[in-house]
Amino acid sequence: MDGNNKKSTAKRSSVAATGLVSGGAAVGLALFIALTANSIALWADWIATLLDFLAIVTAWWGLKKAEAGKTDFYNYGFGRLESLASMGMATLMAISLICIMAAAVMRLQNPVPVKGVGVLVGIALHLIFGGINISLVLKSLVLERIGRTALISAQRRVFTIKATANVLMFSSLGVSYLFRDHIWASYADPVAAIAIACTLLAGASKMFKFSVHDLLDCAIEEQSQLLIIRALTRHFEQYEQIHDIRTRNAGGNVYVEVFLEFAPESQYATVMKTIRSLQEEIRTSLQCGEVLVIPV
Repeated sequence: MDGNNKKSTAKRSSVAATGLVSGGAAVGLALFIALTANSIALWADWIATLLDFLAIVTAWWGLKKAEAGKTDFYNYGFGRLESLASMGMATLMAISLICIMAAAVMRLQNPVPVKGVGVLVGIALHLIFGGINISLVLKSLVLERIGRTALISAQRRVFTIKATANVLMFSSLGVSYLFRDHIWASYADPVAAIAIACTLLAGASKMFKFSVHDLLDCAIEEQSQLLIIRALTRHFEQYEQIHDIRTRNAGGNVYVEVFLEFAPESQYATVMKTIRSLQEEIRTSLQCGEVLVIPV
């Protein structure tokens, strides 16, 4: 089982590594086309691309640390580090949002037509990188179905935003170039920048919310709590009293702790048989990562 988990985690970091390579290339190319085209959207796109690249670096680093698993100094592994890395990615996206919105507002007040060789290069590159990022989104969705964590969800949202930005920039540059003789085409550029900013806002808010949810140890929903009660009811005659039930979501997994009081005269073998039976029943019902039944 541990081998399968390590293999899955390594696969997660390999998707981030692919995004790292493509993102690094995209940063350099986005800077080139921004310098050679009179487009505020391209500058906004370069800022977004740069911060997205830093976000992917954060995701890759967090997933590589998670691959290490438990160590002498971190007995529970690096699950919370993934949530903290996800919050860092959300912060980078929020900074990108502010920069893009400020640039877009200035260009709306003073619209100018886009021009230069960077426009044609930008159209071609956004078509190519759009295909790459859509592929990474699909791979990230597969990883989310295997095991959802704050960092995996954040990674998928970053790739989704990057793919969305590619589509928006391709459309904006195409319209601006094909209809460059029309005044209204000058507004396609800042409108695309605002649209990119909106996707960043949506993605960053969801990433932040999901990360905080993990860090605050939120309890599982009421329906799942009832499954725990049902399992305890089936074993009602095998213990004396329920002292506490604790549940939490962390790193995409559910953890359950049940504190039970047993009769003083109960034999150790009988108590352990009840504990193992309860653990198996709750784990099967909730499909959760860890169930502890603690005698008190």
